[in-house]
Amino acid sequence: MKKILLGTSALVSAVALAGSASANSLDVTVGGFIDFQAGFTDQDSAFETGANSREAKFQNDTEVHVSVDGQADNGLKYGAVIELNADVSADGNGDGGNADKTYIYLESDAGRLELGANTGAQNTMAVSAATIARATGGVDGDWYDFVNTGGTTGTVPFILTQELPGAEAAEGGTREDANKITYYTPRFSGVQLGVSYTPDEGDSGTAAAFTGELNGDNENVFGLGLNYAGEMDGVGLHLSATGEFGNNEVATTEDLAAYALGAVVSFEGFSLGGSWTDWSDSGLAVGTTNDTQQAWTLGAAYETGPFGVSVTYLDSEQTSNDFTNLVVGADYQLAPGLVPYVEVSFFDLDQGGTSVDNDGTVVLVGTELNF
Repeated sequence: MKKILLGTSALVSAVALAGSASANSLDVTVGGFIDFQAGFTDQDSAFETGANSREAKFQNDTEVHVSVDGQADNGLKYGAVIELNADVSADGNGDGGNADKTYIYLESDAGRLELGANTGAQNTMAVSAATIARATGGVDGDWYDFVNTGGTTGTVPFILTQELPGAEAAEGGTREDANKITYYTPRFSGVQLGVSYTPDEGDSGTAAAFTGELNGDNENVFGLGLNYAGEMDGVGLHLSATGEFGNNEVATTEDLAAYALGAVVSFEGFSLGGSWTDWSDSGLAVGTTNDTQQAWTLGAAYETGPFGVSVTYLDSEQTSNDFTNLVVGADYQLAPGLVPYVEVSFFDLDQGGTSVDNDGTVVLVGTELNF
């Protein structure tokens, strides 16, 4: 279920279309979401320890979004987006006590430029089975918050998903939103190109976050995205080809080189989606012989009126580690902005050559309010 702004968005759009904005006028919109989840986990008993010893747990996910939009007399659109985390405590990724994204944008007939801490083109332009997933996002949803994967909750140390390494390194944490510059071309005949440049994936926000060299981050990272969106005879088609390339700061670690292909086909409420991701030997020790790091996803979804349901599946292999996840989710828009949902994840993690194997089920029942 996408985190979207509702409520005042229609009014803001009407003002923008009316052309009332000028060089001295800015529209400020406040929105966001709050998501309450009840999670029930059944996993191997050896992993029911510490923070994961309780089978039933509650969590909140809350953000306040501030959008600033203006238009100069020469037609240039500009503004800023600030996404503030508003939870009582930070989560496993460090999100909760600070901002999630902060960036400035400039947009004209020549395209769109984004400057700041934001998701790069290699991730915003990618499509996969998770694109059509309902509830919390299917195979890219919140199941991992309630599971002990053998490492710190949220980092999922040996799970390779449909995302590229820069985002996956912290499961959507600060690396994905590291400080960067991103440019998107206008969409021509359904085709759009995006390019991002990140000096250091470990740097997000102010100078206090500077990490320096030789700390294991990727540097001089270029993210590329090629995307097509169109419709013919009532059939929608969404295609993507994305890549991520950079240098690792440690000489004994392989550089970043990964790509992903994805597609979604939709017709009269039905959608089919899938993707293929190949990390090559990104992030592995130099000289590693078993360097397979690949994943694929497949999913189907149906939406009718306020109700939606989806089934998504992910299968990945990272060196000798295997991971599969089958997720069924459904949600219902009960009232404007109010969406209760349920999601069930059946996961299996096997780390080759060790005892770090875990399989089980996570049931999430929640309610999200978008405002």
